Amino acid sequence: MFLSEGVITNKTLKDGSTTQWYKPNKAINWTVFYGYPFHKPKLEYSVWLTSNDIGLIQSRNFEPAKESIAIFGDSFTEPQATNPWFYSLENHWNSISPNSNFQLLNFGYQGTGIGRWDQITNNLKDDYKIKKAVYVAISQDFARLNQSGWSEGDLDCFDTTKSCPGLYYQPILGNDQSTKTLRTRASQEIAGRHHQLNDRITFALCGSSELLRQVSSLTGKPCYKSPPTEYQTSLQQQMGTGFYFFKKHIELYGKENVHLVWIPERNEAATGNKSPLSRKLIRFAGNHIPKENIILCELGPNDYHEKDGHQNEEGSRKIYKCVSQSLEKMNKE
Repeated sequence: MFLSEGVITNKTLKDGSTTQWYKPNKAINWTVFYGYPFHKPKLEYSVWLTSNDIGLIQSRNFEPAKESIAIFGDSFTEPQATNPWFYSLENHWNSISPNSNFQLLNFGYQGTGIGRWDQITNNLKDDYKIKKAVYVAISQDFARLNQSGWSEGDLDCFDTTKSCPGLYYQPILGNDQSTKTLRTRASQEIAGRHHQLNDRITFALCGSSELLRQVSSLTGKPCYKSPPTEYQTSLQQQMGTGFYFFKKHIELYGKENVHLVWIPERNEAATGNKSPLSRKLIRFAGNHIPKENIILCELGPNDYHEKDGHQNEEGSRKIYKCVSQSLEKMNKE
């Protein structure tokens, strides 16, 4: 994953905690490759986002005189893997509510969840005049409890134009962002993560065989360290804490002012079955907010990138429509 340097920061909040944030008024490029040893890395997506005057991914600047509707989300909302659907959402809100005293604020940020949303609620609710909230979420977002920002090492890496070997993210390095250059760097990163020959051969076979990857999705080996969905079992306990935060938010904003737009993860869309975590989330929401405030955004298996777990452009169009539907309901209340 390649990211523009000089765009990320930590926002220090009133309670002394920090949270991941973008610097204001930045153009941000995410370029992502997938590959295996001895295979040419495939460009999965390359997208550009822009941050506004308070570091949120949206086209409109913050208006201090207005009240706000918080759109809480993760990389599906930011979004990390497609053109920003939030720009269209801002236009739609302006068309259905042109004289509204409410503005939309996009708190979608990759890799985050209820922990960060709780930080924002506790520290920025009054400053940003947040009165209503839409949670655009996959189920595991409610088990993401992290309430700290980027590490100093990450910030140091992305504030310079130096390569940072071994990091999951890599800085693009100035203007040298051609697909050819980044593909070469991706090849070097992939090779560096598989030092032993037998390791390289195993993963090269995984890259060549869809059947082998499908079998490994159930057993873990040889393509994965463990089955890709095994994490769901370990998240059950964290989700209890996440629901505690969510319930607190519902009480703060008022249940009639809280909406949930549920998004299936890629494996759920592929099988057509909701995971135990998703069923638990939908059941919890149904017990605490009006059922008409819950939208199940049914993405299908073709609404995701080929290898990446994020939505493709068609998936983003569907998410946009679901969140628009939520806002239309909210506008009538």
